[in-house]
Amino acid sequence: MPAGQKVYYLFQRYVTKSYPRPLSPTIESAEVQISHAQTIVATRSDVGTLTLLEFGAGWDLYANMVYYCYGLNHQIAIDVRRWARAETINAVIAHLQKDPPPGCIRVPEAPVSDTTLDADLERLYGIRYLAPFDGRATGLTAGSVDVVTTTSVFEHVPEPICDAIFAECRRVIAPDGMMRHTIDYSDHYAHADPSITSYNYVRFGRRTWTLLNPGIHYQNRLRTPDFIRLFEKNSFRIVACDEWTGDAQEFDRVSVHQDFAHYGSDTLRVLGAHFLLQPI
Repeated sequence: MPAGQKVYYLFQRYVTKSYPRPLSPTIESAEVQISHAQTIVATRSDVGTLTLLEFGAGWDLYANMVYYCYGLNHQIAIDVRRWARAETINAVIAHLQKDPPPGCIRVPEAPVSDTTLDADLERLYGIRYLAPFDGRATGLTAGSVDVVTTTSVFEHVPEPICDAIFAECRRVIAPDGMMRHTIDYSDHYAHADPSITSYNYVRFGRRTWTLLNPGIHYQNRLRTPDFIRLFEKNSFRIVACDEWTGDAQEFDRVSVHQDFAHYGSDTLRVLGAHFLLQPI
């Protein structure tokens, strides 16, 4: 629809009140981002000099502000659409001042302005914000990125584009670099509708799901074996893959469409995974 992105934001801001999102306590709301940051800190002694590339910066650059708290001075935050707003970013800044992540070395201090947002982010926090931006062709120098992270992003990207992005990640990542991705396989409609389960969308075949799957909230329904295949195809080694599963009884109540039969119930019960990868 015309101005759909703006309408989408206004509904989240004033109707569902999703943004600024609830952030307290930080140790829970930023659990994944803290885990990413702590993995980087535990693995590398040169955190302050690393360059981090984050796909899917979102409305408030929450992950990037958390990474700043842990000492990362050079970040590139990209997104397919220009979602970020000073209002939502400043809400994160104010929150982290009151409730900093555990073990962090600093907190963000200065607010940003919509009129100078990109310049403020880079000057104050070392965050280069690029949106709208095509992650398949970043234009970055080969081997110039030390860390690549995402949080609940790649479940929203069509498989061929995931493949192309991973190929680009392999090109830009340093030989001793690392990637850490958290991917949420659950039906995201269940996050807001308690009448359906996290497995709801496996009831639908590909043709039907095409009609129910809008571009602004696209879900690719890929599972762990699909992502492992794509990572390995693009010359990444799986260092760790930590999965979590949902309720077995909840899964048993869902009638799985034949399009998903080849996965098997054990694979379909998995609701998400944390991947740690290194280039080969």
